Amino acid sequence: MVSCFEILALTTLYASVAHSVLLPPCHLNDIVCFEASLNVALPQVMSENKALGVESSDPLKIDLIEGDTPDIKFKYFSPITTGFKQCVIQNVKINLDAHTLHEEIDCPNLEITGKYEMSGTLITLPIEGNGDFKITGGSYYIMLDCELETVVGDDNKAYLSIKSFKQKTEATAPITFDFKNLFNGQKDLADGAISFANQNWKQVSDILEEPIWYSNMNRIISNANKYLLTESLDQIFLP
Repeated sequence: MVSCFEILALTTLYASVAHSVLLPPCHLNDIVCFEASLNVALPQVMSENKALGVESSDPLKIDLIEGDTPDIKFKYFSPITTGFKQCVIQNVKINLDAHTLHEEIDCPNLEITGKYEMSGTLITLPIEGNGDFKITGGSYYIMLDCELETVVGDDNKAYLSIKSFKQKTEATAPITFDFKNLFNGQKDLADGAISFANQNWKQVSDILEEPIWYSNMNRIISNANKYLLTESLDQIFLP
């Protein structure tokens, strides 16, 4: 039998989840304060929250990611990305009248692991294989432009939501690629291909990682919207 104390404790827990502060409040024109608030919120948004139906974004797991270009085709199976909680949001611009939000995200250490299938030509190098993979990045810069919308909650209050987004991701430090079982395990060919990828890390990143970044950001935005529905506009922005 559940005691009155246990009922009270559970009620308090659910109330604290529903009314937890996501973004510390700021005056609308205080962009320095708002940028700081976004950085305070970032680790929370990246964390699992079962009460809100939010899955973890660090680590972030996607079932399947596919890339298909005229030169190369590849699939990543159950890729897991870690390191998003270490990112820093900067250069924020928000215009509620125009429903726009711009932010730039600096991520110092991201790592992606999983299994892959790949065949085609990587820049100039014929390549094929399947097996485990790991991509380790020193630094990524993500530029994000969002279209915002206002939704009305059951309490008749206005809430922000991200309607759509465009992103551009740039690797700004050397990346290490490790694809196991290239060329069915032929060591000389595999070692040459890995060396080529690591020497040309920036071009290879543009080819092999773009589908990962879109899938990851799509998940992160979806989770962020669930959190945004817990804090009304009048809680985020002071009069």
